Amino acid sequence: MRTLFLFAAVSMAIFAQHGPPPVPAVDVRAEGEVLISNLRQQTFIGARAGEAYFSPNEDMICYQAVRGDCPHYQIFVQHLDGTRLVRVSPGKGLTTCSYFHPTEPKLLWASTHHDETTYGPPPKQAGRYAWDKHPSFEIYVSGIEGQNPVRLTNSPGYDAEGAFSPDGKRICFTSERDGDHEIYTMAVDGSDVRRITNAKGYDGGPFFSPDNKRICFRGFRDAANPGNAQIYVIDADGSNERQLTFDQAVNWCPYWHPNGEWLIYSKNLGDHRNFELFLVPSAGGESTRVTTHPGADVLPVFSRDGKRVMWTSTRGDGKSQVVIADFALPTAPVEPAVKPGAPK
Repeated sequence: MRTLFLFAAVSMAIFAQHGPPPVPAVDVRAEGEVLISNLRQQTFIGARAGEAYFSPNEDMICYQAVRGDCPHYQIFVQHLDGTRLVRVSPGKGLTTCSYFHPTEPKLLWASTHHDETTYGPPPKQAGRYAWDKHPSFEIYVSGIEGQNPVRLTNSPGYDAEGAFSPDGKRICFTSERDGDHEIYTMAVDGSDVRRITNAKGYDGGPFFSPDNKRICFRGFRDAANPGNAQIYVIDADGSNERQLTFDQAVNWCPYWHPNGEWLIYSKNLGDHRNFELFLVPSAGGESTRVTTHPGADVLPVFSRDGKRVMWTSTRGDGKSQVVIADFALPTAPVEPAVKPGAPK
């Protein structure tokens, strides 16, 4: 999963919820959060929700939530004003990583609903910030409300964390098909699969740059500290890989600003209960902190004009839900970053 705090089609059970949107929560910005304003909670359903993405015209969002009888995350869409809540996935098994097609009424998502052994509840000892890279995950595409699901992958091991390219021609995703979790791309019909990364360790959470030429991702490649992750950018053909972060932390869930010059991502500070959002130049440079709340702020995405940022946060009542805020890039110049130990 590109996921999360446990963030973590056959006969399709679809339901819709009509009526007025819920009352927004009060602005719960923390001191020092100067790059965001007008922060409001966007989802209010179920035990937890997260990993949300804007539709192309930004009147809808897709996300995953634990709600109802299924103990695992399922995929939902709703209008940005909170109306017409629809479950996309079948309501069985594990799901993750939904994403809108940029020009067609299609939604990408990963699921294990074809494997009945995944229907049971997760282990009681499952950690809050753990996710299950279950080998039965496969990638599906459907209508935006779950109509006519089509399975795109059918390979050994985990296939998930998919996202369309901005031109709608390809999908980047994470796969275990060659024995390690690597980044791949494929055509939108599932053909022409190409491996992009080749480093030992789990590479995941890929997204195409706004010009379709690069891919950002997170990599858990430190054998001595396997819990640490770094942010990387690589050309879409697998060349010119560049590491952007270098500290001993979990740097993950990067996402492109629409100008292509910045990435927003999340990093833990001190422990795995406090994650904050940061910006880093996509060409390399010092990171700029965006959030300062003592809870968890993860999985950020930008609107198409870059004037809003949406992410998953526990700052409301301690349970993960989707929040959204107005956003402004920093105006001060950023000095180039230097890898620790490298000559200045």
